[in-house]
Amino acid sequence: MRVTVVHGARYGQRGPAQGDSCQNEHDWPEALAVLGLSVPVSVVGVALFTNGSVSLRISAHAQAMRELDRLADARKT
Repeated sequence: MRVTVVHGARYGQRGPAQGDSCQNEHDWPEALAVLGLSVPVSVVGVALFTNGSVSLRISAHAQAMRELDRLADARKT
């Protein structure tokens, strides 16, 4: 299988015929900046998801304990 790479002036690529290589044409700083900005956002998302999950479980546990207390009080009387 042969892959043909098309260079276009639109992207600032002059092509290998003029001495440029594709590796030199990548915008690494911009890509790394986007990656760097996405890490804190994902960490905040994980923290919020974990907080919500734990809150739901604690709330369900507290409700179950109230129900057990209500049943125990009903048995005593």
